[in-house]
Amino acid sequence: MPNQPPSDPKRRPGRPSARTDDPGQRDRLVEAAVMLFARHGVAATSTKAIAAEAGVTPALVHYYFRDREMLLDAVFDERLQPLIDHVFGAIQSESLDPVVRLQTLAGQLIRTAAATPWFPGLWIREIVGTDGQLRERLLQRVAVQRAQFIAGPLAAAHAGGQLNADLEPALIMVSLIGLTLLPLATTHIWRHLPGAADIDTETLVRHVTALLGHGLSVPPAAQP
Repeated sequence: MPNQPPSDPKRRPGRPSARTDDPGQRDRLVEAAVMLFARHGVAATSTKAIAAEAGVTPALVHYYFRDREMLLDAVFDERLQPLIDHVFGAIQSESLDPVVRLQTLAGQLIRTAAATPWFPGLWIREIVGTDGQLRERLLQRVAVQRAQFIAGPLAAAHAGGQLNADLEPALIMVSLIGLTLLPLATTHIWRHLPGAADIDTETLVRHVTALLGHGLSVPPAAQP
């Protein structure tokens, strides 16, 4: 009987060989999933499609992520949450007045989302959408903590007369998200409007900053 090569004790049936199991493959799979989820949505994206986008076999997807929930955790923890942390890092200073704080947050969000093309689409599909499959992760892991960081100072500023009295503090962050991410997610629509073809990221930042500045500030007639 011919000599058989020694078996690999770490190798299990269905496990990719060491030749295909390199450290960068998992990251490429997460990146492929993010891009496809933003483009088509989680529900419409198959394991086969993710594998094809990453240039690997479907078996390798199952090797790294035993089920869809594990893959969604990786997408949220390794792609979405770092972006959110980066955006909120711009307003850590407690000395910012409430209007400047929100204007700074809006500008950082627009610049971050514009530099990360999948971010607005993923947010609209999987956070805002009725069947969004990342929304619960956002609510449980990020939203409450961030809401406390923003909502408390906003409510105090509103009660102290530092913000427009007609505003509803609980809706300010909702409005900010609408002003920042929705335009980036719908660029393919409004780019065709007259005068909109040359609007760039900094123009959008200036536009949203102006809207927030005038909308948040106490109107001159109402100032003491």
